Amino acid sequence: MPTEDATLPGDSALVVAKTDEEKPDIRWDTLQDRLRLSVVSISSSHCFYFGHACAGSFNATGFVVDAEQGIILSNRHVMGPGPSFHKATFFNNQELFLQPTYYDPIHDFAFFRYDPADLKNSFVPKEIKLAPEKARSGMEFRIVGNNANEKMSVHQGELSQLDRNAPDYGANTYVDFNTFYYQASSTSHSGSSGSPVVDVEGDAVALNAGSGCSSSSSFFLPLERVVYALDYVRRWEIPPRGTLQAVFKHITHVQAAHLGLDPEAAAREGVLADATTGVLSVDKVLPGGPADGKLEVGDIVVGVEGRLNPAFTELFEVIDSLVGRQVSLRVFSHGEFKTVTVDVMDLYDITPSQFLFIGGAILHNLSLQLCFYSSARITGVYIAWSGCGFFLNSDIGHRKVIQAVNGVSTPDLPTLMGVLQHVGRDDPIVVKVIDHRDPRDEAVFVTRVPPLCIPGQVFTRSKVTGFWSRESLMGMSRLGDTVPALVNGVEQPAISDSAISEAAVDAAVGLAQSIEYAVVSISSNSACPASGQYNLTETGNGFIVCKQRGIVLCSTRLVRNPTSILSITFLGLVSVSATLAFVHPLYPVAFLKYNPVRLHTADNDVDRQLVELDLSSLGNAAAANARLVVGSRGTVLMGKANGGLEVVPTSVSGRRQLSTNTCSACLDQRFYNTEVFSLSPEPDSSAGDLGVVCDTASHIRGLWVRLPCCYHDRTKKNYVGLDMLLLLPALESLRASDVSPDVVRVLDVEFKRLTLETAKVLGVGYSHIRELAQASPVQRAVFMVCNILRKRQPEIVSLEVGDVVLKVGDKRAWHMDDLACLRGSGDAVLTVVRNGKEILLTVPTTSLAGKHTRRVIYWAGMFIQEPHLTALEQASCPWLNVFSSVLIAGSPIDRELNGVNFFITEIDGRPIVTLDDVANVAREIKSPDIESFNSSVASGQRLRGGKIPGRFVKVSLVKLTGEKKIVSLHTHDLYNPAWQIHRGPLISDDWVWEKL
Repeated sequence: MPTEDATLPGDSALVVAKTDEEKPDIRWDTLQDRLRLSVVSISSSHCFYFGHACAGSFNATGFVVDAEQGIILSNRHVMGPGPSFHKATFFNNQELFLQPTYYDPIHDFAFFRYDPADLKNSFVPKEIKLAPEKARSGMEFRIVGNNANEKMSVHQGELSQLDRNAPDYGANTYVDFNTFYYQASSTSHSGSSGSPVVDVEGDAVALNAGSGCSSSSSFFLPLERVVYALDYVRRWEIPPRGTLQAVFKHITHVQAAHLGLDPEAAAREGVLADATTGVLSVDKVLPGGPADGKLEVGDIVVGVEGRLNPAFTELFEVIDSLVGRQVSLRVFSHGEFKTVTVDVMDLYDITPSQFLFIGGAILHNLSLQLCFYSSARITGVYIAWSGCGFFLNSDIGHRKVIQAVNGVSTPDLPTLMGVLQHVGRDDPIVVKVIDHRDPRDEAVFVTRVPPLCIPGQVFTRSKVTGFWSRESLMGMSRLGDTVPALVNGVEQPAISDSAISEAAVDAAVGLAQSIEYAVVSISSNSACPASGQYNLTETGNGFIVCKQRGIVLCSTRLVRNPTSILSITFLGLVSVSATLAFVHPLYPVAFLKYNPVRLHTADNDVDRQLVELDLSSLGNAAAANARLVVGSRGTVLMGKANGGLEVVPTSVSGRRQLSTNTCSACLDQRFYNTEVFSLSPEPDSSAGDLGVVCDTASHIRGLWVRLPCCYHDRTKKNYVGLDMLLLLPALESLRASDVSPDVVRVLDVEFKRLTLETAKVLGVGYSHIRELAQASPVQRAVFMVCNILRKRQPEIVSLEVGDVVLKVGDKRAWHMDDLACLRGSGDAVLTVVRNGKEILLTVPTTSLAGKHTRRVIYWAGMFIQEPHLTALEQASCPWLNVFSSVLIAGSPIDRELNGVNFFITEIDGRPIVTLDDVANVAREIKSPDIESFNSSVASGQRLRGGKIPGRFVKVSLVKLTGEKKIVSLHTHDLYNPAWQIHRGPLISDDWVWEKL
């Protein structure tokens, strides 16, 4: 440990202390002017999930410790262990990008570099001297930083404890260990991380690191190991760091006595109770590590290499000096003193410096930091983020550890990448995982590499600069044929009500047996965020509705993200990929398309057994008879997610108008102008997403469908009944053509169902009321306009709120769908009652064809697409053609903009009218230095500054509310390369990835 008169080699910041006569008269009220030249505000963006660190943007503090070389000290959790970019703002508001030079594998400190030559106007920062030896209990201090992002906020206090163990922030976040921390009462919180804790002379005695959530406690990191590391960083070297894979904690001498250490015996070993406040004991020993079998939990360390009763600093000074060799420890264990020799492992060998980014998933080696909390063995590949599109057909989450793939053990990332390079697209993968926090929590799942798999990227950290280079992962490119999946076979239909008659049971079973071979299992996984939806993994069921063309009907819950990568499993025996053919814009159902030839090739026997739903009776029935009326009895055949059917005798208990709200964040599809029915009893909600409702003659009349829910309420299970005849136009189009159906035309208004009494009050004539009163109950309704969906474009509609619509052409509007989903093209002639008078209106209709997302561009952290239908409905501004509803945490746009859902009108002054404009701009402004910079980082070259390839651009936005904004951002092309996925116009076209 350096003393007051010592100078470390090459340390220009640590100067020989002045004598009392030479020290200037420094007071607290004059200290701030001096420190403001040293303290900087740091804007940090973590681009990827890595270890415990989450992707995101935030503000913190740092301070200059070497002005000549441009070295700034801050916290490890500010820099983060993964790819990130950082910008320092000096006191005179100059901004410089920082180089993330070094972070300690364990302790909460890190060093950034900037190029002093980049500072303008002759501004020269003042470095703050590191003086760990000056810390003492009761010392008055100041924290000078950017608390809550307020520049130069100052907090005062007194050091109250110098030998507390490192604070415990929880199991799923970064936690320091094997060091003392200082504690004091202070009001500093977020934004003050990395601030210097200075004495009255302006010297840093500690580094602000954290604070208590429920108290005013602040926690400071001592600077002894910081001074040690800074000496190496100045020489562009990596400080040697050793580990025994053991965690130590400080205990008092009284606590040591409770563990059996007799004070007199300890004194004979040189451990004197009045000389120190306590001793170090072993708190954790990781299995398989160097200390495993040598040290045990509860052992007390009384010496290291002849040095008696070492504190944390003395212990790890010795361990760091013996990397690759052995260290001799004198310990008290099981009532006796003994000497043990332990191999010292290089700590950097278990500090991940490489990760695989594939299909949105982030995979890297386990680290000591991840494993110490639960004392887990450091082996396997950690899933820092499960992503979207890679782990298809699985519900595995992040923070699991991959132990084996396809039967091959994967102790580390290179081994895993070697296995994946021999896996073809759409090939099955058997993955074994554990929870490193609880090794007993094991799971094995079967997944597939999807047909669309964004090329994998391997990121590697440079030990010299801290930047990350990237290269493509070769392999995983061939197209594999489908093979039988290792899942259960077909389940037999189960009757849920034992009280029904024997005849009804026989009829229900016969009906179920006739369509059970139409039930399929569906899995969905997002290729990328789109239409307000992030990374979604869903499973459910559907029904084959056209075997020849390969058309499957399902709930829109499974395809809320239009980029969903879909897989359909038939009879539990074979799986094939599928595409999203058509999402109905009014009803909660969608149609999928698979290739029947591929299924036939994979398993002819399965293909031969499959059937499609028999909907022929709908075409022969009158419109009124095709609907289930209140009180009618029938049977629900509820498909299950894993195949099979549940049979539920039921009856229609009511009919109503369905109206759902849209989450302003995720912009889920909103349902309105839809007439649905309810059932009693309802099928068990634990069943699948979709069932068919049959009448007493075993004719299919409706669907029992699960509604999609907001992303934040995914566990909710709300079901409604839907008349099957409403879907026939779309199905007929899909049977006849490979083009997405153009069968839905709307009036761009929202209707409300009225009682006949209310209709009379609004002026509907007696003849109309009488005709309606004589109709069947299911047809006895009148509909009023309650909302205009294009408020900012009134010239498009001529209907007004309060209008009662009676007829379309010469046909009476008996049902909601007679108005909601019009046939034909062009204008509609409506008979309307307005202000008590009956009039004729010619109203233009709008086709909803082509509103399905078929292209998504990723640029600067934004997923950009043409606006989807829900966005257009929610917009109170004139419609534009380029829209973004999803931002990525830690991306360039994340720091500059709060909120999502906006139109893009300009980029760097260039008008943005179409997605082609975005793609062209992304190509034109891409930095030409990406490859040369990437090569320099990969080869370990020194780089003076902290700027990575990219440029500042200005983006003009319009929110859905009409509010205009302009943001300036740096594209950071190395970590945020632009790309797009797109699919052709046919329903069978797959998504294709393309680099921009």
